[in-house]
Amino acid sequence: MSLLTPLGGLPYPQPADAANIPLHLQSLAEAVDGRTVLRFADQASLTAKIPAPVAGMLAFLTTPKQFTYYNGTAWAVLAPAPAHAANTGAGTTTSTAYVEALTGSTATTVTFTAPPSGAVLVTVGARVSSSAATACYASANVKSGTTTVLAAADTRAAIATGTSALSASAQFQVTGLTVNTSYTATLAYKSAATTSTATFANRFVTVTPV
Repeated sequence: MSLLTPLGGLPYPQPADAANIPLHLQSLAEAVDGRTVLRFADQASLTAKIPAPVAGMLAFLTTPKQFTYYNGTAWAVLAPAPAHAANTGAGTTTSTAYVEALTGSTATTVTFTAPPSGAVLVTVGARVSSSAATACYASANVKSGTTTVLAAADTRAAIATGTSALSASAQFQVTGLTVNTSYTATLAYKSAATTSTATFANRFVTVTPV
């Protein structure tokens, strides 16, 4: 009857065991298999192949090129890094409701994966100016697919007032995210008055795992 190593719990045969080398090698290989760095095309392939994972399992996903581990409850990204998107182009809006599209420029969006904590710190910023002595706001919409998880708001916005171009930034925390799920953060903008044109340049959004 095979015994197990004290640390890794790997099987090894005893002198009294039947001389069945293929069987002993198979037992050892099966024990080691789930302890190596597994490789899968994506999260769906991993989940299909390992329906009942064990805490501590480690795998590499070809898409989106990241390591993930099973924490006993869910597969989570191993050491997630900040995600960043920048847009040096300038765009304008006269909308008094938050909009993601600016006239004369493209949207600025970053994709990120929720870390094991389910919380991230979102930083938004831009070079801002107005055509009048009114305020300009730059915030962000956080979404899961097309569903808005946290909408842009004045309390989570970089704000600048006046006709002189000013650099403004703001940070806010997002909690309650589903671990290992993909989200997006897209800059959203508005002007304090429809009679004032708000201009935003050198825009950026950064999402940092907490």
